[in-house]
Amino acid sequence: MSQAETSVQSVTPLERARQWVSQSLTQENQITAYLEPLIQVVLPGWTTDAVRSKVIQVRPETNDVYTLVIRPGKRWKGFKAGQHLQITAEQNGSLQTRFFSVSSAPAYFKKTGLIEMSIRVQEGGRVTPWLRDAFAAGGICNLSPAEGDFTLPEGNQPVLMIAGGSGITPFRSMLSQMAASGDKRDAHLMFYVRDASNALFQEEFEKIAAEHDNIRVTFMNSAEKGVFSAEHIKEICPDFAERKVMICGPTPMIQLVRQVVSGEGVSADNIMFEYFGAAPIELDRADAKDAYVSFEKGGVAAISSAENPVSLLELAEQNGLKPLAGCRVGVCHQCKCTKKSGVVLNTLTGQYSDTGREDIQLCVSVPVNDVVLDV
Repeated sequence: MSQAETSVQSVTPLERARQWVSQSLTQENQITAYLEPLIQVVLPGWTTDAVRSKVIQVRPETNDVYTLVIRPGKRWKGFKAGQHLQITAEQNGSLQTRFFSVSSAPAYFKKTGLIEMSIRVQEGGRVTPWLRDAFAAGGICNLSPAEGDFTLPEGNQPVLMIAGGSGITPFRSMLSQMAASGDKRDAHLMFYVRDASNALFQEEFEKIAAEHDNIRVTFMNSAEKGVFSAEHIKEICPDFAERKVMICGPTPMIQLVRQVVSGEGVSADNIMFEYFGAAPIELDRADAKDAYVSFEKGGVAAISSAENPVSLLELAEQNGLKPLAGCRVGVCHQCKCTKKSGVVLNTLTGQYSDTGREDIQLCVSVPVNDVVLDV
């Protein structure tokens, strides 16, 4: 059965009836989409594809990290530990949107109705410092549905979590959820921090580890111990080859850890990772060639250089096009489009596409050979 057939059959008769009524009256699948501009007159920033929510508190964690404590609206459907979501807020009449992992546990949301997102202030950034200041006294934001596959694997396979900097946030959610739910799988966290003052959630992690024999936490002070190495992992977690290795942090750290653990015999199937930032472009240099890219709707053709590859989104923008885009790191899917022919590399997953027609994300796709896009 095709994906399209599955989608149609998953719609209930009542939902089809609602869509028929809405389309008959408004030419929209949902009446709320038709009414959205009118509702925004009363509730600025309201949207049909996100949930109006309230920021309760801004809690400082370190000099450059803070936590937003948020009460999602009733329509929000919850999340799995490790997932991320989109927060949107109004700044001087325009909407600002960013993606962050939920750093609290689903059990905490179930108990309190609250979620937490822990955010590092980006040097020179426009949004991360503004969010902290704008919500100092609380306020209204919009939350998207939670998404993402960087979650605890099914079953009881032991896990090794390797975090760097603000990449700790999904692991805080996972370990807190394990503690709350009684998950007995063996979990070991190696958390690399710049120095002792940047050891986020240290007391919380140490308390979890002290109360649960199956959870261990090791703080790695980079100022004293240096960056991740094979010697570190062999000393701290000698049975790492038997574990699912989960990595989250800055791009250079993820690349280093992947290289080291792969060299030590961990298979690609046992390595999970999530970038906090744009994924690197890694073309096979032996096969890399310049590619001819046709943006059909825009009436533009461009050459993608094999020596200095950029994403299809950047290539489109360099040539005067303005395709819809949001996060630019492969999370929000706003830049999804149809590739009509050619092969692209997804820099987020490392997977190559087929040659035929399929949906791709412009921001994380790099042409490998000549490509035709419905853009």
